[in-house]
Amino acid sequence: MQTNSRAWGWALAALVLAAGAAAGEAKGKRAREAAKTAEAKEGDTKAEDGDARADIAALRLLKKAEELLEQKDLDRGLTMLENVLEQYPKSKVRYQVYLALGKHHIAQHDQAKALKYLQYLGKLKTPDQALEGEDLDLYLQGLYYSGLAFFETGNYGAAFQPLRTITNDYPNTVWGNQAHYYIGMCHFHKGNWDKAIKELSLVGTFVDPDSETATFAEAGRRFFLKVEDADLPVLQRQGKDVKAQVAAASGDVEAVPCVPLTSKGDVLIGSLPSAVGVPKKGDGILQVIGGDTLTVTYLDDNSKDGAKNSERKGQVKVVSTARLAFTQGTYKDLAEAAFLNQPLFVLLQDADLDKTPEADAVAVRMISRFKAMPDENAEDWNGESEERWEVRDEVTLSVKELGEGPVVRTGQFGGSVKIVEAIKGQAADRADDALACMLNDEIVATFIDERHIGGETSREVSTKTTVIGEMDNRPAATQPVIHDPLLKANKELRDAQAFLELGRIFKSMGLRKGAGEKCDEGLTLVDPILKSRDDLPTALKEQAFKLKWEFYIVKDDLAAAIQTCELFNKLFPDSPFADQALMGIAKIRFEAKEFAGAQGVFAQVLRLKNTQAQPEAMYMIARCVEAGKGEKEAIVHYKACAEKFPQSEFAGESLAKLVDYYVKTRDFVLANDLLEQVFQDYPDASFLDSMLLKWVIVAFRKGDYATAREKCNQLIFEYPASSYAENARKVLPKIEEKLQGAAGGEGGGGEGGGAE
Repeated sequence: MQTNSRAWGWALAALVLAAGAAAGEAKGKRAREAAKTAEAKEGDTKAEDGDARADIAALRLLKKAEELLEQKDLDRGLTMLENVLEQYPKSKVRYQVYLALGKHHIAQHDQAKALKYLQYLGKLKTPDQALEGEDLDLYLQGLYYSGLAFFETGNYGAAFQPLRTITNDYPNTVWGNQAHYYIGMCHFHKGNWDKAIKELSLVGTFVDPDSETATFAEAGRRFFLKVEDADLPVLQRQGKDVKAQVAAASGDVEAVPCVPLTSKGDVLIGSLPSAVGVPKKGDGILQVIGGDTLTVTYLDDNSKDGAKNSERKGQVKVVSTARLAFTQGTYKDLAEAAFLNQPLFVLLQDADLDKTPEADAVAVRMISRFKAMPDENAEDWNGESEERWEVRDEVTLSVKELGEGPVVRTGQFGGSVKIVEAIKGQAADRADDALACMLNDEIVATFIDERHIGGETSREVSTKTTVIGEMDNRPAATQPVIHDPLLKANKELRDAQAFLELGRIFKSMGLRKGAGEKCDEGLTLVDPILKSRDDLPTALKEQAFKLKWEFYIVKDDLAAAIQTCELFNKLFPDSPFADQALMGIAKIRFEAKEFAGAQGVFAQVLRLKNTQAQPEAMYMIARCVEAGKGEKEAIVHYKACAEKFPQSEFAGESLAKLVDYYVKTRDFVLANDLLEQVFQDYPDASFLDSMLLKWVIVAFRKGDYATAREKCNQLIFEYPASSYAENARKVLPKIEEKLQGAAGGEGGGGEGGGAE
């Protein structure tokens, strides 16, 4: 020990000496490093300033693009959004652009393209940092709209994954409520009635207690309340109805029946519709007025302190979120445009403005404006050539509360302004009651909403329309000839899509000749688009290619379909349809039993970036291996699919394959573990009825007859129409027999082949 101490002592002395000898050099080195650090900080500051300027510029372009899309100027709006992605690829605004593009393509029923953009929002989530604020909202919207896109295409199995991510990981959000709705509707369309009812009953059940708007209720919308009480299961077993009472300060009082929300029964939910109007006690509709307050009362049958029938109360304020619209003269149908020398009707809906029993009146500001190019000679011109709006005329319109009778409580206000033609070169008279406009002017109505569901902060509500000319009811002859190449291509693509659907219908009915004829008609529409020398958008040509190979698939001309897909991949390797093209080729080869060739193409999909087809591609690789080499060799690939893509619908399918394999190889312990994982991770899978029957078999083989009976009854109850349920009914008596034998001392472990 002493030797070691001396050694450490000498080492320390040497270190001190070395440090002293290098002190001068270190001093100079520190000075140089300090200078570099200062330089780096200055560079970081400049970079941050540059990032901030880029974000501001990108955000300005985004808002302009959204305005163009709202005005139905789709080509310019989409081009501007794509320019943001090209010019500012590192700006955080790009995530807002991805969301805007995704929502736009969903509205245009192009769900495939929408999903391509929405998938980028998933990159906001990183394992080392929790999402919050705007990033969290963008991420959740990406999941929600992805689920919506799958739902609208009828791909209900794929819709479950993003929607379940919201309900499992972020249940206490407004997007959780929305996700429950579409999960319920997916089950509804699949015929899973019990699951549909369960999910739909969860819609609207969450209110964030930390939110400033938790104390507000929207007038005219359905009112929800939630009761949490540990005594509720006891009351239900006793057959007692649980009710709460809602009283409006304006006079209405209604009873609200409550029903269990969860299987535990300690949480109940109640709801009833609300309407703006005069109180009518006991009619089952909660009548409210602007500025109302609702008091909810619940009698706690047995409180912690032992008191009986203790009143539990809560209060919410009634608010109304203002809405503006241009309508026809009935104030019911919307007006699509404004016409010169005709009245333009305005409808404002805001119950907060209904302050007296008489018909109230409020003011709405209306302007007419036109686009004007900047004056390049003006002193304040900054060199930008963007269009700007200039006000032509302005009117303050008084709108009166609509309704009849001595008491008017509608919260709907209507009025009209006459649109007159402006005189060119002459300023409009802003003191009169008419609104001067010219052709293609935009009319904007605005109103400041002081109180709404978002809180008691001012927000501007507006609506706009375009002046399209004078109303002319005279008959006129028209000729359906389109000369614009872009419009013509769009029309031909829509017509081709219709022929494709007809071809599929004919084929499904076994009318192959008719299907081929419809496909040939569709091909005559898409081929000119592909050969066109006009400057058509790339997206149109990509869509034309996609339709072309789908026509060949319907015609069963697999060689032509493969050739079209391969040509498409060469011309558009970065297209959002690239993975669809490859998947199309691979599936054609798979159906033709060319398993090795199909596997190679599926492998190409796995190498693609930014594609959502990878889970399916990996699953199909496993199917190719199973078809070509056998089940034992394929198990490795099924397992890899489940592990690499645990959130995809194909993970559940792969796990089902693994369960089958373990049952066949009599490894019941692994099979049981996997079944538990399947039901925990994939509550919406389409194959759960078959999995329940497998669980019955596994439990029976293990000698766990109680579990076998439980799963058998679950299968019969939850999937009564399933073919597997019929098998369960046949097996159940054998399981009961085993249980009775076990109770009498005859049963026990061992295998029971009768369950198969």
